[in-house]
Formats: sequence, structure tokens, C-alpha cells
Amino acid sequence: MNFISEQGFDIKKGQSVEFQQWLMDNEGELASACPAGVEYVGTFANVFSSEKDSGSFRTLWAMESYGALDNFTDAMKEGGTFAQLVDAMAKFGLDSADGGDWSSSLSRRVTTAAIWGDET
Repeated sequence: MNFISEQGFDIKKGQSVEFQQWLMDNEGELASACPAGVEYVGTFANVFSSEKDSGSFRTLWAMESYGALDNFTDAMKEGGTFAQLVDAMAKFGLDSADGGDWSSSLSRRVTTAAIWGDET
């Protein structure tokens, strides 16, 4: 995989145990339902982090190409199993208007990235 997409978020107060159980019950199906070029790596609770205001949980997706980002978007628009599971997981998230923190990043594998501005 050439990209890692990371979404950070907080969970609604009192929903952490339910969220954990939802993941135990649904992660396998979510991984199986991923569109072409997309892999569900997992959802993680932060043990510690220097990042402030970025959420206590992280969901990681591995993507083989920029095209896989389009596949992810298209699968969400189609509304099938993948979209239903992603939407169900998102319902546990605490909205920023209610004090929830969030973050998002897309990282590219260094060995496939264009490097510029490095003077030799």
C-alpha cells in the first residue's frame, strides 16, 4: 500500500464500551466490504499522543493509489454494505459542536513519494 489515511475522533460520552463491542462484532465484515484498493487496517485507542485536539481514537485505512480514494468515495455514495458499516461506526463519534476533537491525515510511503527542495 502506498497511502495511509488516518481519521482521529472522539466517542460520545458513555459510548466507549458500546463502540468497542460494535467493532468486535463488525470489523471483519467492514474489512471484507472494502472497495478495490482499500484495506481497513483497524481502529485504535490512543495510549498517549503529543497531538492535541485530534481525538482519542484513530481509524486507519491503507490505500494502494489515489484511485483507491475515489473507490472509497464511490462506495460511500453507492450506499451498500461498506457505506452502511462506515456510517454506523461514525454514529459513535462526538460532533465537534458538542466538544469532540477530530483529525485527518493522508500519508504517502516515502519510497513512492516525490521528493523536492532537497539541495545536495
